[in-house]
Amino acid sequence: MKHRSTIIGNWPKYLLQWGVLAAIILFMTGVIKGDEPADPEAYCPVGGLQALTTWLVNGTLPCSMTTLQIVMGIALAAAVILFSRLFCGYICPIGTVEDLLSKARRGLKLRPVTIRNGSVADKALRLIKYILLFWIFYMTATSSELFCKNLDPYYAVATGFKGEITLWMSVTTVATVLLAGFFIDSFWCRYICPLGAASNTLKFWIWIAVLFVLYAGLAAAGLEIPWPFMLAAFCILGYLLEILSGKPKAQLLYIIKDSQKCTSCGLCTVICPYHIDVASAEGGKITAVDCTLCGECTGCCPAGALKTGLRNGSGGRWMRFLPAILTVVLVISGIWLGSKFELPTIDMTWGMEKTEEDGTVTQLIDPEILRTAELTGLKSVKCYGSSMAFKARLEKIPGVFGVKTFVANHRAIVTYDPARTSPEKIREMIFVPSKFRVKSPDPASVDSIKIVTIRTENMYDRMDLNYLGLQMRNTGKKIYGLSSEFACPLIVRVYMDPSENPDKAWFKETVEMEKLQMPVHGGGTRDIETGFRFEGLEKEISYMPVGEYLKMMFTPFRAEFKSRVEEHAGQPQYVYEISDPDYEKPVIRRYMPYLSNHLSRHDGIIGIYLDLNGSLRPAISIRYAAPMTEEELWKLMTMDTWTITYSEDDVREEGAKLGFQTPGTVRPYRNTGQQVQ
Repeated sequence: MKHRSTIIGNWPKYLLQWGVLAAIILFMTGVIKGDEPADPEAYCPVGGLQALTTWLVNGTLPCSMTTLQIVMGIALAAAVILFSRLFCGYICPIGTVEDLLSKARRGLKLRPVTIRNGSVADKALRLIKYILLFWIFYMTATSSELFCKNLDPYYAVATGFKGEITLWMSVTTVATVLLAGFFIDSFWCRYICPLGAASNTLKFWIWIAVLFVLYAGLAAAGLEIPWPFMLAAFCILGYLLEILSGKPKAQLLYIIKDSQKCTSCGLCTVICPYHIDVASAEGGKITAVDCTLCGECTGCCPAGALKTGLRNGSGGRWMRFLPAILTVVLVISGIWLGSKFELPTIDMTWGMEKTEEDGTVTQLIDPEILRTAELTGLKSVKCYGSSMAFKARLEKIPGVFGVKTFVANHRAIVTYDPARTSPEKIREMIFVPSKFRVKSPDPASVDSIKIVTIRTENMYDRMDLNYLGLQMRNTGKKIYGLSSEFACPLIVRVYMDPSENPDKAWFKETVEMEKLQMPVHGGGTRDIETGFRFEGLEKEISYMPVGEYLKMMFTPFRAEFKSRVEEHAGQPQYVYEISDPDYEKPVIRRYMPYLSNHLSRHDGIIGIYLDLNGSLRPAISIRYAAPMTEEELWKLMTMDTWTITYSEDDVREEGAKLGFQTPGTVRPYRNTGQQVQ
C-alpha cells in the first residue's frame, strides 16, 4: 500500500515551518523592511529563558533582552509542560533545516547513519546538550550577555557571521547542523541543542517542581545553596530522566496509536525525525520524551492507525490541526502579553546604606524622602551594557541613589533626593554636548559659515543631534553641521551656507518630522520615530571662518610612542601623508587605533595621526625615522592582514580595517608642538 505524501498529509506543520523560515530569510536579507533593523533575537524563546534566569539570579536582563523574549520563553515552557515540544516541531528554523537535509538525503537515495535510541552511543551523545545547557545558562547569568550567540548556528547565519559570535564556535556548530544533520536524522536536535535539553527536562515538570520546592525549603531553613548548584541539578536530573525513563506522562496531548488498525508496516518509525519506535509501541499514548507532536507519523500512516489525541485517548480528525493551532496561539499570546508590561534591564541602588566590618547595616538615607523621575527618549539606552554605562554616569551626580532602565522603549526611572537635586539638574548632568557634521563645505568656494540658533525639546540623548542632522540633510538645503548645548529648552546651533535663509516654519517642520528615513548598510532606509519638538528660533545670526568651523567639527586622532620619540630625538624624521575627504567619516577614526597598533610593532614608527592638513583636508599621517622607509611603510599599510596586539598573551591576525589605494607623499617632519607638519 502506497503511503500518503507527508507534505500533503501533514501540511499544517510544513506551512508553519517553511513560513517561519521564509519570513526569517525575507526580513534578515532586507527584502521585507520594518521600522527597525531586523533582529534575529526579537522573538527568541531561548534568549528569553536565559534572560529569565539572569533576572532571577542577578535582577538584571542580559543584552537587549526585554519582557517580550521572557514571555516567549515562558510560552515555550508552558507549551512543553501542557502539550509537547511544539516550538521544536513547528517553528525552530534549525529543525526545519534538519528536516530538509533528511529529505535531500532520501531524495539522493543515500543510506543514513543510524544511532539507535537507547544505545550506549545514543545515551552518551545526549549528555552533550545538557553540558551545553549548563555552560550557556551559567555564562549568560554571570556576564549578563547572551552567551549562546557565540555558538548559535541560527544567529551566526542570520547575521551573516557578523554578529557577536566566536567564529570557530559558530563555524563548528553550522558545520555540525549541515554535515551531521545530512547523514544522521535530527542530529542537532537530539544531541546538541541546549533548548532540546531544557524542553525534555520540562516534560518531567513534576520532578522539576519537586526539585524547586526542595531548593526553596532548604533556603527557608537557612541553608543557602548557590544558584549554579541548582542549575547543575536541573541539568543532571533532566539527563537522567531522559535516558533512564524517557516517558513523561503528565502532558495533555499525545500521538495515539490504534493497534487494531496498525498493519506493522514500520513506516512511522522510519519517517519520525527522532526515529521513535512508534511501530513497536503498544496501543495507546506514544510517551517518548523526544516526541514533538510534529505529525509526521500521523501524516504518513497508510492505515490511519495514528492520530493526535488527548490523554484519555479521545480525539477526532480535527485534532491533527491542534498542535499547529496551539503553536500559533501561544506565539501570538506571548507577543501580546510581552508588549503589555516590561521588566527593567537593570534595577539598582547605591549609597543608601553602609555595611560595617561586623556585618551591621547602617541606613544612610531614609527611603521615604526619595522621589523618582522618569527620563524618556534615551535612545542610547538599548541594552545591558549601555544601561550600566548610564548608571555609571548617574552615580557621579550628588543626590541620585538608583535607576531602573527599560531598553524596549529607551527610558529610565531615576531615584533621587529632592533636597539635593531635581529632574532638570539630573538631565543637565547626564547631558553630553555633541556635534554632528551633516556635510563639509568646500573651503575653495565658501569662506564663512552662517550660525543660526534654535531651541528644541525631547532631544537630550546623545544620538538625537545625529538624527536631527540627518533630517536636515534630507531636505536638500546646504546645512553643514549642528552642535548642542544644555539648556531648557535645548540650545541647538545650526551651521549653514551663507546663501541659505530658512525661516521659523521650515525649522519647525524639519525638527518635528515624525519619522526619520535613515539609510542603512546595504541600501534602503529604516524609519526612526524621533518625537522632537521645536520651541523657537533666536533672532541673532553670527558667522565664523570656514577653517575655524572645519577644525571645530573634526575629531582628530593622535598616537605617539614616547620611547621612540626619545629614541629618535635629533635624528632625521619624516611624515608620510595620505589625504582623502572620506577620512572625516567616523568609521575612519574608529579604525585608527587598529592601524596604530599594527604599525607600532615595527621599528621606526614614532606616531600615527588623523587631522586636517594645511589645506584643511582630512589626512592620515605617519611620523617615522630609520630604519623605516617609505616603501616598507606603504607595504605595511596595504597588507591584507594586520597583526593586532590586544594584550601580551593575545596577538591576533585580522583582516585589514582600512584600505589604501593611492600612495601618499613624504616630507621632513617639523615639530611645531601642536600638530604633525
